[in-house]
Amino acid sequence: MKKSILGVLKWIILLMLAIVMLVPFFWLISSSLKDKTQFYSNPPVYFPIPMHFENFVNAWVNIGFFRAILNSLVFALTFTIIVVFSSALAAYGFSRFKFPGKKVLFVILLLSMMLPTQIMTIPLFLMFKKLNMINTILPMLLPYCLGVPYHIFLIRQFMNGIPKEVDEAAKIDGCGTMQIFFYIIGPMSKPTLIVSALLNFIWAWKDVWYSNIYLGRPERQTISVRLLSLIGDKSVEYGQMMAATVMMMLPVILLYFCAQKYFDEGITITELK
Repeated sequence: MKKSILGVLKWIILLMLAIVMLVPFFWLISSSLKDKTQFYSNPPVYFPIPMHFENFVNAWVNIGFFRAILNSLVFALTFTIIVVFSSALAAYGFSRFKFPGKKVLFVILLLSMMLPTQIMTIPLFLMFKKLNMINTILPMLLPYCLGVPYHIFLIRQFMNGIPKEVDEAAKIDGCGTMQIFFYIIGPMSKPTLIVSALLNFIWAWKDVWYSNIYLGRPERQTISVRLLSLIGDKSVEYGQMMAATVMMMLPVILLYFCAQKYFDEGITITELK
């Protein structure tokens, strides 16, 4: 009886937490179907009648949604590939090799995680401006070609759990250093690489800070920046903004559901490591 009561209480608590987590999504979808008068009504309108589906059409047209989504997709995929590959290489070096100053370099790497990226924005902007790279995605990619500290740490922790005997057996079979990385250590690190890829894709997809700084031309801007164009000097198109946000979230939600198995597995295994 005691176990049954605890089980029921557990499910009630989980259900309440799920409702709390879903309330913002419900409010977002509800708001995307409202007009301006329904936004400011008191008491609040939870189920707008009539529903203004034209918000989605107007948002699609006004912000150039297809072009913006394409820009976001190109940037997010390129960023993800660069960061995961470079971080995996760096993690491979820290995990499998011994070299002078290894511990010091790793401590410096960890300390760099404490530095806000905003403090480097001005010098980086001035440098890329002199290189005529503004209004391209290069300034948002080049600083990460050597890896990201957090993902280097994440992948390195996983690789540390792979026995060194695997490397020795591969060397006996004639494999070189990079062959071991590409054909053995890399595939064995698949769960944590998938987690890293998902986290990087989501970060790049919703990035506003760098995209707003480096991409000034509307035809080059990502969807997260194009949302800001709905904020006028005297009014804000809240309905269109919420509708565009719903459409912006759909690819990420679909990606998560498709890769949920690998994501959960990677998180679990990485924590165990």
